[in-house]
Amino acid sequence: MTEWRGLVSGVFLREVVTSAMTWKDCTVVRSEAVGLVFQVDRAVSDAGGDVENVRSVVLVPWTSVGHVIVSEERS
Repeated sequence: MTEWRGLVSGVFLREVVTSAMTWKDCTVVRSEAVGLVFQVDRAVSDAGGDVENVRSVVLVPWTSVGHVIVSEERS
């Protein structure tokens, strides 16, 4: 396993969880005292059923974060 650098820009996050939402396969944009800013790609559909891929940048206050999975290994 590589040396832990902290939640710096570019770090891949397996999962970010709040009480209301879960995001998977995210990339850290910034991590500051107030919260975590990350980028996530997701599929979004409109009322007509059209689906498009969207890249979102999300700010989640640390007080709302339940947990963050940085990496996991399966055996």
